[in-house]
Amino acid sequence: MPPDANLASMAKIATHADVYPPAEDSFLLVDALADVWRSTLEAARPALVVELGTGSGYIACSNALLARAYGCAGHTFTRASDVNPNAVATARATFEAHDVPTAAYDVSRGDLLDPHADAIAANGGIDVLLFNPPYVVTPSEEVGVGGITASWAGGVDGREVLDRLLPRVANVLTPGGMFLCILLEQNKPQEVMDYLRAYGLACALVSTIGADEEVLYVMKCEKALS
Repeated sequence: MPPDANLASMAKIATHADVYPPAEDSFLLVDALADVWRSTLEAARPALVVELGTGSGYIACSNALLARAYGCAGHTFTRASDVNPNAVATARATFEAHDVPTAAYDVSRGDLLDPHADAIAANGGIDVLLFNPPYVVTPSEEVGVGGITASWAGGVDGREVLDRLLPRVANVLTPGGMFLCILLEQNKPQEVMDYLRAYGLACALVSTIGADEEVLYVMKCEKALS
């Protein structure tokens, strides 16, 4: 787990049997997020940060706490969503346990970017998009079946959910915006990055970890300022 005092506390993370809890992939993504807050976001002062598939709310809540730590509490709004209604309730409880004011975040139910359409339009795009997608290679019929299975079942190449998002990423980011996403080795990270580069995004794998015989990466993609 990232040793950063500005991140959500594991002791305060709400839990539910049908909700994916923080694990190695969550910690890897939050570690990368903390790095970009230190290197980039403190100065950039993002107005809208969106996490898709929030689960317990650990990543989104950590973003809200990082925004506060870097003096952006009144400027950065954190939105999170999940298709699992139990995850929505759990994430809200996580934010509440960390005393994040309701004016600083929203957690809603819905698929991918759909719950955030109004906020995206109002802000002119997303400044930071976060996604720890269902990435495990599974039979296609397991994708989106509901409950906790929906948090990890990725279908063919573990990418059936992510591949629905990829064509929209470049258009939904603000100029200078970034996309941070967890990828498994079996997801063919180079293929994913080549796809997004064709949309004009600069992409790189910025961190990696081996976990339970899996190799996980954080992909960072950035949109040019103009």
